[in-house]
Amino acid sequence: MMVRSDPNSMVNRVRRTLNNAIRDENFYMAHQLYKSLYSRYISMQNKNAAIMTLQEGIIVLYDNNQISIATDLAQLFAKSLSAQHIIPSENMFDFIRDIFSKFGPSLSAERDSMLNPIIQWTIEHCPEYSMGHPGLHKRIGYIYWSEANFALAQHHYLRSTDGLAFAAMLVEMHKTRGLKYEVDLFITQVVLQGLCMRNISMAQSTFQSYTKLHPAINDEPPYILPLLNFICYLLKILDGGKLKTYIVLCEQYQSSLTRDPSYTEYLDKIGQLFFHVKPFERRPRQQHGFLGNLISTLMGDCDHDGEPRPSSSRPINVEPLD
Repeated sequence: MMVRSDPNSMVNRVRRTLNNAIRDENFYMAHQLYKSLYSRYISMQNKNAAIMTLQEGIIVLYDNNQISIATDLAQLFAKSLSAQHIIPSENMFDFIRDIFSKFGPSLSAERDSMLNPIIQWTIEHCPEYSMGHPGLHKRIGYIYWSEANFALAQHHYLRSTDGLAFAAMLVEMHKTRGLKYEVDLFITQVVLQGLCMRNISMAQSTFQSYTKLHPAINDEPPYILPLLNFICYLLKILDGGKLKTYIVLCEQYQSSLTRDPSYTEYLDKIGQLFFHVKPFERRPRQQHGFLGNLISTLMGDCDHDGEPRPSSSRPINVEPLD
């Protein structure tokens, strides 16, 4: 009669061999044994032990300067989160943050290839976050900030809910990369981008924190800088959805809004998302310029009572704006 081998005893045997390989610095064998252990745990339907095995292997191999094979396990780990239906958690996000930080900017391509399936994994389990879980984006944003990669940090913070950290990063970015007169431009762009992504709470908290943290701004409205007042009022009128109020606000601050040509596109999208206007049709520049054309379009969507006219146009597909 054939006696079936005990799966646990097989796992223990592989584990002993693995420990010996690490002790003897036979890291190629250790790499293969980590993958073997992972497969055995999966066959035993112990997915948590399988994931923990990969986590251990990534750390051990990386700490022993075995970057290429540590990266291979990291790729397997990233794909396994979705394949094994692992539930997103704060602890898992912390581990991903630590690995992402360990790999560093010199392995940016490897980090990106690991991060993309991880973001997709969070979307699968948390479909309410169509761009990925904000807890994950918060952690990745912080790593990029610590590396002074402000562009990618901004990309991830826009998809987070950590307005305080985002504001602190923007203050540092303005001080180190910006000009003195751009103090209001930095936060205005971020708030408009956040609203285009429907991340209202992040836009509000980032604005409030930025105006308090930045030493060049008095922290209570009305502000000296017109764009800050524009953003302050804009955030207040979003819930009401009154197009006429939005038009008047844009008209009052038109001269300040022309300081950055990208604002027209953002304001167009905000009008569609929150005030039910039709997409702005780009026309040749008139005497009032591009922003003036936008305001004319907004007014064309507003009847004498200040209510938007029905539109057959479909709402725009809001793409992330960086």
